[in-house]
Amino acid sequence: MAATVGSRRQRMTAAKVSRQQYEQPSKASEEHIRVLAYNLYERRRADGIAGDAASDWIEAERRLYSADPSETAAK
Repeated sequence: MAATVGSRRQRMTAAKVSRQQYEQPSKASEEHIRVLAYNLYERRRADGIAGDAASDWIEAERRLYSADPSETAAK
């Protein structure tokens, strides 16, 4: 019975760690978003397109979390 309890505890711990990783993005992913958002801002400003920091951030998140890796490059 001890093995069953240990297995259950391991599953619960693994689920908790996965949930924490999902709820709290890593510092590296925040840095990736920040860099891409800044690149989007620079490109948008150079092209004379209106926008703001929030929309750049949201677009960077969308591109980084999309299924298509080709979208991560600033267009």
